[in-house]
Amino acid sequence: RSKFSILSSPSSPHKTALFATMGPIARAKKAMDPKDYERVVSAKMKQEGLTRQQAEDEYNAFLEQPSFYYSLDKKEEYYKSLGYKDIFDGMIGEAEKEGRGDEVREQLKKFRRDNQIKAYTILVLVFATFAYGYNQYHEDPSSFLTGLPMHDV
Repeated sequence: RSKFSILSSPSSPHKTALFATMGPIARAKKAMDPKDYERVVSAKMKQEGLTRQQAEDEYNAFLEQPSFYYSLDKKEEYYKSLGYKDIFDGMIGEAEKEGRGDEVREQLKKFRRDNQIKAYTILVLVFATFAYGYNQYHEDPSSFLTGLPMHDV
C-alpha cells in the first residue's frame, strides 16, 4: 500500500536504506505550508523518538491516505509485529487472550458477510443498469442520447 523504494545511501554505497517516496498530497502540503509541515514533523520526532526521515515518512503516509486507511495500516503493522498473519487473525488472537475470541470471531464473520452482500448488490446494480441501457439503445437508438452517431440495426 505504501510506496517504498530501496535506495543506496550516498554516504555508504554498500548499505541500503528504506525511504518512502513523497506523494503529490504530501509534496503540496510541504510546498504550500512549510512551517506547519515542519512543526508536525518536529513534534513527531519529539513525541515518538523518530529520526527526521522516519517522522517525514510517517507524516507523508498519513497525508497520502485517508485517516481511516492509515489507521488500518498501522493496526495491521502492529498485529504483524506480534506475529499474526493479518489484522483479522491479530484481532481474534488478542481477543482470545481477553476471553472474547468467540465474540470477535462472530463480529468479523458478520462484517465479512455484510460487506460481501454489499459488494454483490453493487455488482448486480451495475450489471442491471448496463443491461437496461443496452436494451433501451437497441430498441430505439434514435431516442437514446441524441447526438451520438447511429448505425443501422
